[in-house]
Amino acid sequence: MKRLTVYLIVFTLILLLAACKSETPAATPSSTVVPATSTPVISTPVVSTTPPPAATTLPTATPLAPAQQALLEERDMAAHEMFATLEQAKAQDFPEEQTGKIIRTYVATIEAIEARLDEENVPFAPLALPPTPPVKAEKKIFDIGMVTEDGVHLKGTYYQPAAVNAPGVALLHMLGRKRGDWDAFARQLQDAGYGVITIDLRGHGESGGRRDWAKMPLDAAIATKFIRSREEIDPDRIVLMGASIGANIAINAAAQDPDIAGVALLSPGLDYRGVKTEEAVKQYGARPLFIAASSEDDYAAQSARKLDSLAQGPHQLLILDNQGHGTQMLGKDNGLEKAILQWLAEVTAK
Repeated sequence: MKRLTVYLIVFTLILLLAACKSETPAATPSSTVVPATSTPVISTPVVSTTPPPAATTLPTATPLAPAQQALLEERDMAAHEMFATLEQAKAQDFPEEQTGKIIRTYVATIEAIEARLDEENVPFAPLALPPTPPVKAEKKIFDIGMVTEDGVHLKGTYYQPAAVNAPGVALLHMLGRKRGDWDAFARQLQDAGYGVITIDLRGHGESGGRRDWAKMPLDAAIATKFIRSREEIDPDRIVLMGASIGANIAINAAAQDPDIAGVALLSPGLDYRGVKTEEAVKQYGARPLFIAASSEDDYAAQSARKLDSLAQGPHQLLILDNQGHGTQMLGKDNGLEKAILQWLAEVTAK
C-alpha cells in the first residue's frame, strides 16, 4: 500500500513539471522583422568625438584692377569681332586681299593688348590666333572715292607701289586743273617706290562741292588720311606736295598736321584766293621744306624766296628759268624731277 502511494506521488509530480514546461514562452529571436505596414525605424547617427582633419585651403586669385580687367575684356571682344568678321567674309566670299587685311588688323590689335597685359604682369592665357598673311607688294593704279570731314565727296587716284613699308606722297593740283596733271610724275614716284595719291580738289574734275578755297585743306587732310591707312605705307613718312594754289593748300594742311614729314611747293604764292602761306610756314616749324619756282613767273618767284627765308628747318629753294608755272615745270629737262626725288629720299630716309 505504501509503495502504491509513492508511485502516485511521483507520477503527479511528473505531470506538474510537464505542464509548467509547456507554458514557458518561446525565446525572442535576435532580429526583429518589421511588418511592411509598420513605421520605419530611423537609427540615430553615431557622433564621433574625433575632430575632423583640417580643410585644405585652395589659393585664391588676386582680383584684377578695373583697368586691367577692362583691357582683358577689350582683347576678348576684339577676338570675338575678328572671328565673326572672318565668318562673314567667308560667307560673302571676300577677296583674299581683303580677308588678309582683316586678319592683320585684328591680330595686331590683339597682340598689342596682350603685350600690355604682359608688361603689367596680368595673368592671362594667350589666344590662339590665325596665321597672319603678309602684305602683298603689288604695283597697280586705281581710282578711289573719299568724303571730307565736312561731307564733300572727292575723287582720287592711288598709285600703289611694288613695295611694303613704303613712303607716301599726296599731290594737289593747280587752280582750275585736275588730278590727271600729276599722272606722269606720279608714275615716276611710284616706280621709285613711293605710294602716291592724287585728288581732284572740291569743285574740280570729278569731285563734288564748290570751290571753297578756305576749306580745301580738308581735302588735303582726307588724302593724307587715306594714304596713311594703306598697309603698304609707312604712316610716319608722308609728304605733301602742291602746285600753285595746291602748294598754298599743302603748306596750310601740313601746318595743322604735325605728322606730315615734309612739304614740297611748286610756284607757291604768299596769297592765292585768300589762302595765305607766311603764317603757315611759321606754324609748320622745323620740318623739311622744298620750294621751286621759275624766274619769269615773277609773283611765284618772289613768294618762293620770301617763304624760303621764313623756313625754320632744313629748306631748299630752286629757281628755274623760263619753265612755266606749277606742274608746267615738270616733264622738262630742267632737273626739277631729279631735285625733288633726291629731296624726297632724304626726307623719307629711315
